[in-house]
Amino acid sequence: MHVKCFSDATQLEPYRSDWNALAGSVPFRRYDWMMPWWQSYGDGHELYVLGVFDKDELIGLAPWYRAAGKTGGRTLRFLGDGDVCTDYLDIFAQPETSGRVAALLVDWLQEALTTSQAWDAMEWENLEVDAPIAKQVSQRLTQCQAIVTSRPAQNCWRLELPQSWYDVEMAQSKSHRKQLRRLISRVLDTDRCRLHVCNNTESFDQAMPILIDLHMRRRKMLDQSGCFASERFAQFLEGAARAMMSTGHCEILWLDLDDVPVAAEIHFLSETISYAYQAGIDPDRLKEEPGSLMQIAVIQRAIEQGKQAVDFLRGDEPYKAHWRAESRSCETIRIVPNTTFGLIRHGIWTTQTQVKNWFKASIGKS
Repeated sequence: MHVKCFSDATQLEPYRSDWNALAGSVPFRRYDWMMPWWQSYGDGHELYVLGVFDKDELIGLAPWYRAAGKTGGRTLRFLGDGDVCTDYLDIFAQPETSGRVAALLVDWLQEALTTSQAWDAMEWENLEVDAPIAKQVSQRLTQCQAIVTSRPAQNCWRLELPQSWYDVEMAQSKSHRKQLRRLISRVLDTDRCRLHVCNNTESFDQAMPILIDLHMRRRKMLDQSGCFASERFAQFLEGAARAMMSTGHCEILWLDLDDVPVAAEIHFLSETISYAYQAGIDPDRLKEEPGSLMQIAVIQRAIEQGKQAVDFLRGDEPYKAHWRAESRSCETIRIVPNTTFGLIRHGIWTTQTQVKNWFKASIGKS
């Protein structure tokens, strides 16, 4: 068994199907999500994907890149992090080989410290607490005298689905249940309302502009820029969505009210979970509750498809708890090797963090 570092994206193309098999059920771990991200966000950084091989078989994968800091630092981060907000990241391996994969990765990372592939920090954003293989790697690095720290990150939220919409209703508060029934009987179950589903690339060029328009208009109303204001983000999401839609892992939904789109969402899919990634609603028709109408339609559709859950991803927006979704704790992990430059960077980072915390506390007191 051995580890190979891929620094050229073209070298990974032959392993696309193996990568996706190791990624398991989480769509954001797939090659079709991470490589479009690299194409859009990789400028100025180095690809640093570590593949673990048993002879010629890929049995493990660490989908990282090496980010160059302003002071010359070399930080290993997960592909897909930053503004894209990729959730449920981890190192990939089958459960039966995870221990061997973690051990081999740590051995390779320790040896790399004295080579051109050296690193002086790892920063893993918003991993679910106890992400299985990342946790093993961080624990083994601790045994190598690395400094491992973690801090709370934004929660993810998941609504586990029962077998029927009636059961969803009965789990809600009395006032919410009353609201849902009113919206269904007076709007959703009438000819005024129609749910459109784009799950093939032929209708993609119709669906994506609807999502972008509703998202950006809503953000503008809230005096926010909106993620599609970034050409880089728009380019990334279009590439990833097209690729994943072609394999059945993405769909765009939009809701017409009186023949006009009032809400839209893009979801990334596993066999059992629909992950609600981005959304938009018509700011001019808020009195008609387009967000609530869309959530009802989304949950009903997921139940009809036999999904086990709708995942609302990170962020503590009140509607998630209102729907009785359950929070899933996440953390950001920082690892610093026991090297001179690594320890210097850790000291600088610790000081900056303390200053920031002091400043926040001072503002709060004032």
